[in-house]
Amino acid sequence: MIHIGPHVSSQGSVAFAPLRAKELGATGFALFTKNQRQWKSPELKEEDVLSFKDNLSKLSYSPSFILPHAGYLINPASPDKDISDKSYNLFLDEGRRVIRLGLNVINIHPGAYKEGDIKDGIKRCSLMVDRVLEEVPGLKIALENTAGAGTIIGSKFQELDEILCGIKNKDRVGFTLDTAHLFGAGYDVKGDPEGVLDSFFSRFGGDKLFGMHLNDSKVPLSSNKDRHESIGLGLIGKEAFLSIVRRKEVADIPLILETPDETKWKEEINELMGASER
Repeated sequence: MIHIGPHVSSQGSVAFAPLRAKELGATGFALFTKNQRQWKSPELKEEDVLSFKDNLSKLSYSPSFILPHAGYLINPASPDKDISDKSYNLFLDEGRRVIRLGLNVINIHPGAYKEGDIKDGIKRCSLMVDRVLEEVPGLKIALENTAGAGTIIGSKFQELDEILCGIKNKDRVGFTLDTAHLFGAGYDVKGDPEGVLDSFFSRFGGDKLFGMHLNDSKVPLSSNKDRHESIGLGLIGKEAFLSIVRRKEVADIPLILETPDETKWKEEINELMGASER
């Protein structure tokens, strides 16, 4: 059985996220632990933390198949000291929230270097990841590949490898592969999904894939754009996703739908789960 579900809302309380996932028949899910577009948010209430953990237990959700997503404001690669300091503090806070909720992995974008040399941005990203890991025992970090717009880093496996090489705590760092981002960055997950995954595994090994975001794409191959579409309605097409979920390497990681039409989530979950069992 694969562990699949959407990025569910935690509006009102993080404790509601498992309930919302279960209503859709999800076997895994993603969530934000705070407002994803604010630098500061109130601390998690103890009653919400306890209710979240209780709901996970009651609904038989293992923390291994839940992939919290860090906020969008965090830029680990920024050359601006103010932005870098704020990003670190927010990254640290989000990492601590994840541990407090009984989870152990947080998904984050590598960021944008904004100006100068990409190598410097990669170095800044690596250093910030290490700083957070040193401050938050037990936390693991999943760096998400990107579509590669502008000065955003992490669109190529080579760049992800360079970030990883600069991190001391490599055993606590892996990756989340987003199919729409792969497609935008020039990896042909429509024509050769098996080959794209084989390329990743040959470079990093199976233990470095911490999760996947399964999204079709509204924009073409090598567009360097990030525009998600519902499974089978975009330019990647349904067959690629049916192939991906049958891979043995994805059986024990969270597979997260970030597709735009919430009314299709249940159908997408059912179809992909069914395909994985054939």
